[in-house]
Amino acid sequence: MTGAIIGAVGQMLNPSLALLISILVILVPIRLKVHPGFAIFAGSIVIMLLVLPFSSVPSLMLRTLIDKQTLTLLVVVASAMTMSSLMEIKGLLTRLATTMESIGPRLAMHLVPAVIGLVPMPAGALVSATAVKGVAQRLKLTPEQGTFINYWFRHIWEFSIPVYPTIIVTSAVLAIPIAVTVKTLAPITALVISLGVLVSYQLLKKTPRIRTGTRGSARSIVYNLFTASWPILLLIVLIFSGVDAMIAFPVTLILLIGQQRAKPPHLKQAFKYGLNPRVLLLLYAIMLYKATVESSGVARTLVSDMQAVGLPPLLMLIGLPLLMGLATGFGPAFAGLALPLLVPYILVDSSFSSGALILAFVSGMMGMLLSPTHLCFILSAEHFEAALVKVYRYTLPLALVIETIVIAVYYITK
Repeated sequence: MTGAIIGAVGQMLNPSLALLISILVILVPIRLKVHPGFAIFAGSIVIMLLVLPFSSVPSLMLRTLIDKQTLTLLVVVASAMTMSSLMEIKGLLTRLATTMESIGPRLAMHLVPAVIGLVPMPAGALVSATAVKGVAQRLKLTPEQGTFINYWFRHIWEFSIPVYPTIIVTSAVLAIPIAVTVKTLAPITALVISLGVLVSYQLLKKTPRIRTGTRGSARSIVYNLFTASWPILLLIVLIFSGVDAMIAFPVTLILLIGQQRAKPPHLKQAFKYGLNPRVLLLLYAIMLYKATVESSGVARTLVSDMQAVGLPPLLMLIGLPLLMGLATGFGPAFAGLALPLLVPYILVDSSFSSGALILAFVSGMMGMLLSPTHLCFILSAEHFEAALVKVYRYTLPLALVIETIVIAVYYITK
């Protein structure tokens, strides 16, 4: 009876208003430190009750759970997280950092976070911050400068590398193959690296030169790098070779387990991390929200309403992902929340607009990187004992430059 009443009230609501209510239901709990998975699931339930017949809710939830895209997302992300945990447990990440520092302190400030950034993990910038804090101090970088370099280069791969959940969620939400998504966004990684190097070079050129320890031969450095990062390299090769992600990720994980001869305690620890129920709930909630938005047609209604008031597509492609990224500080969340609403602009006539995809994705990433709720940002700054506000003097100008460039790309590719 209650469900019928809610459904009746919901059907009297404008779909755009129902969508905005669901977004509010999501964002408020997140701001109150509720886990994003619970918040997005609640938002999904709210929008379902407001725009769909109550009797259709259980079937939609079940269909979403057994949908191939949902199952692929769950398998891929669980495998990636288990793999990253096992690499950390077996010391592969430590070996990467040690090898990088032997090359040179200035280079290590960039390479350590960049190499560790090949592995997706929550608060991964804290791992690299631990490795480079001493180097930053010897180079006499300020805490804010050390935080910026570590934080920025820790996230350069998240713009395109296929092991990151944000890329995986983007591909799943838009139903675009991961390889196509990566190829489209790869130039942005090059742009982010180039601009980051320009800024860090200005910071490092005035630092004192310090001696490094014993430096191995080029062959030994390459060998150590390969033996420490081969799972990531193999995964990238498999994905670009056209192997289905649902196969590539578990196969790579199995090979890593065998190569490292992982013992039961290590496997238990790694799988406990990779099968975190809260993360799995988050992924399901994202796909449920996507399915609800698609089946109810609220995205099309919202777009129509915004067009009716004269809001240009450019503002929507920038504003929605940027706001979601700022609010959540979490890549998969902005991808799962904003991109379903932008499908009419990104997917046009059975194909996709590369410029629109780049603009929406980069806007969300910039919001995430600037978000004061981003765990990497908070913990990295705390480790370096830096003031968050002062770090923005380096990150904000870069974000504005990048946003300006992708806006130009959007107009050029229209």
